[in-house]
Amino acid sequence: MTTRTVLRGSFAVGALAIVLAAPRPARASGFLIYDLSGDAIGRASAVTASVNEPAAVWFNPAALGNMKGVGASAGGVFVTARSRFSPADGGADTQSDRGNFVLPTLFAHASITDRLVLGMGVYTAFGIGIQWPSDWAGRENALAASLKTLAFNPTMAVKVNNQLSLAAGFDAIRGAVDFTTGLPSIVGGDVRLAGGAWGYGFNVGVMVRPLPERLHVGATYRSRVALKFNDGQADFRPAHPEFSRDLPDQPGNAAITLPDIISAGVMGRPFRTLTLSFDANLVLWTTYQQIDINFSNAPKRTLQPDAHNTYTLRLGAEWEPRWYGLILRGGFIFDRSAVRGEGLGPGLPDADRTDLALGVGYHHGRFKADVGYLLVYFLPADAVGGRESPVGTYRSLAHLVGLTLAATWR
Repeated sequence: MTTRTVLRGSFAVGALAIVLAAPRPARASGFLIYDLSGDAIGRASAVTASVNEPAAVWFNPAALGNMKGVGASAGGVFVTARSRFSPADGGADTQSDRGNFVLPTLFAHASITDRLVLGMGVYTAFGIGIQWPSDWAGRENALAASLKTLAFNPTMAVKVNNQLSLAAGFDAIRGAVDFTTGLPSIVGGDVRLAGGAWGYGFNVGVMVRPLPERLHVGATYRSRVALKFNDGQADFRPAHPEFSRDLPDQPGNAAITLPDIISAGVMGRPFRTLTLSFDANLVLWTTYQQIDINFSNAPKRTLQPDAHNTYTLRLGAEWEPRWYGLILRGGFIFDRSAVRGEGLGPGLPDADRTDLALGVGYHHGRFKADVGYLLVYFLPADAVGGRESPVGTYRSLAHLVGLTLAATWR
């Protein structure tokens, strides 16, 4: 094997490793986007035990067992986010471009009998996007990163009795990655990598109502899903033409395993017009500790983001003052980071987060409209060791706005 062959293989494997193992989150620990409806966002998504909309397919499908008739909702979540990197040596800060994304959602349910309800969801629950300046200090770690997923989630809920409902569902997830990283300065230019994959999993849920409409307890589990990117392609664009022959476009493969998600919550309604809720999410990000990269013209390379299992705590409140069909909401979230220290990088500048939620809803007859807003403040996060990033501190801020339109026919 020639020196040039080793050189071009090293460039490509390193770039493929980053795209498949270091995306940046739009919101929530790792790159999980948990907040998928305007109603839920307004209550900090503390809805495992209180969700009463078609989006229960995602938040807790067992809640469908207590819904009558046919219902559907359509909407989306608008995300805008920006990151800043401050080098440890005191150099100038670097800002990423502002990323703006729209994540569409579609949910539906239908009562088949008094005890059996079917549901369907189409949504994005994992996704990222970030772009850094072409000349920044971490250009060989990441210039642009995008991970898009689309989940298809049919589910079935059974109402055992007035106090207990159970549910189970199937997940089919399509994932696509698109990433650009800078080549070493001696070569110049960049390499763009892209690939797609399908993965499959399942979910289950339970809803217990000791005091129906007054006190509920709920829990859900979503299985891990493996995405095997066997059709990845690398497009090399060296700035110096003499390297073009030595850096041909070529395939590669790797895999990402999306984490298990466990959620539990409680809802209390001390007054007819006031609902209080608390949720806890446990996300098993240890599925994301080691990524093995296989490339056509180079030895296997192993990347170690060393992600940790993490948790999110959510508090939500909803007040229905009986003013012209209006509903007012608010909430707070503390979200623990999944990737820290040596695993932290410009593709995934993860950090502990504190979020403030506000929302308003309007219902009239069978129709309902909800808007929720979430301010996401990332606490400063230090990248150390120089393994995945220049040494320094990342700071990020994001805003989410969710809009959902729903209708129910009984």
